[in-house]
Amino acid sequence: MTTVCVVIPCFNEAGNIEPLLAELSRQIPADAPWLVVVVDDSSTDNTAKLVRAAAKSDGRIVLLSGTFGSPGTARTAGANSVVHSHLAPEWLVTIDADVELAPDWYQRWNDSLCAYDDPAIGAVNGVEMQDHLFAKFPHAQVVSNAFGSVIGASESALGVTNLNGVNHAVRTSAFLTAGPYVQPTMQTTDGVVSLAGEDWDLGVRIRLAGFVIRDTDAAVKDRGRRLLADVRAYVSGDAYEGAFLRLESKGSSTDVHSDDLERLVQGAVERSLRHFFFKPILAGCVPTSELSSLSIDTRAALAGWMLRWPAPSFADSRNGFMFGRLPRFSAEHWQLVASELQLNQLLASSSSSSSSSSSDL
Repeated sequence: MTTVCVVIPCFNEAGNIEPLLAELSRQIPADAPWLVVVVDDSSTDNTAKLVRAAAKSDGRIVLLSGTFGSPGTARTAGANSVVHSHLAPEWLVTIDADVELAPDWYQRWNDSLCAYDDPAIGAVNGVEMQDHLFAKFPHAQVVSNAFGSVIGASESALGVTNLNGVNHAVRTSAFLTAGPYVQPTMQTTDGVVSLAGEDWDLGVRIRLAGFVIRDTDAAVKDRGRRLLADVRAYVSGDAYEGAFLRLESKGSSTDVHSDDLERLVQGAVERSLRHFFFKPILAGCVPTSELSSLSIDTRAALAGWMLRWPAPSFADSRNGFMFGRLPRFSAEHWQLVASELQLNQLLASSSSSSSSSSSDL
């Protein structure tokens, strides 16, 4: 066994937190050196009350209450509450409050973290199961599959760089070196500035600090609160963190229209490449010279762009990086990279799916 603290950021999670804590209590053996810290970010519902009740039944559950303002800040508060204390776990595992655990979630995490005893491994990504959410939305599933395929291609070319926010682990030494979780902003297509990606942000900084990121098959099942808020916004990338509450009021329950499928798949390819391929390159995690899956000319074009636009760096200005350099960098090169990573077949398959469909749900 290895010492672990599970950090769960919460805001108004009364409908989800009770069964999640009950399942954690059931799965984690009584003698396991695991602690669960629930960080309540000034919830206005019964979240804190339910956590206190769970803590009375299981002394391994701890409630941390305060006003944090974002999932990233809440995650950092939960981590800081233990890494600087006598508890000092070797690993920090973080999950969202609105997930369901696979029956073997604890066992697979424990096995993986015990196996990853190399201190150079700074973080581990768990699995997020989403396929069940698209049972009634076959067109949206096509878009989601395209996004996942690009992530796979990017990670094959670069190695794992970003963290899966709903289910991942960070080694405490890596957190103390590269942390904290910093909540950057993203601008949606309609100009709305929203919170986004503190997990991606930390993943890049962990790699910049010289650590590597690995995977595990420990899985959580997404409840789909975000997807069901508005399918189109979710698969198009418009539904970033700060927009979810606003989108829920729309109550969308229909699939993506076939006429939109090709455009959304193209957007998914571009968006996924931006965050999982171009971002770590631009941040300096992976030298362009090491991108053996790309042609010499493409590698030279990427390197030349970065020489022409040397500032601001990712570390110096996250907002400047997210708003300025990254969109321009990816917009100029994504089509070429998609072709060389053989992602154009995704666009072809979406066109085929669109033309073969005669109706929408």
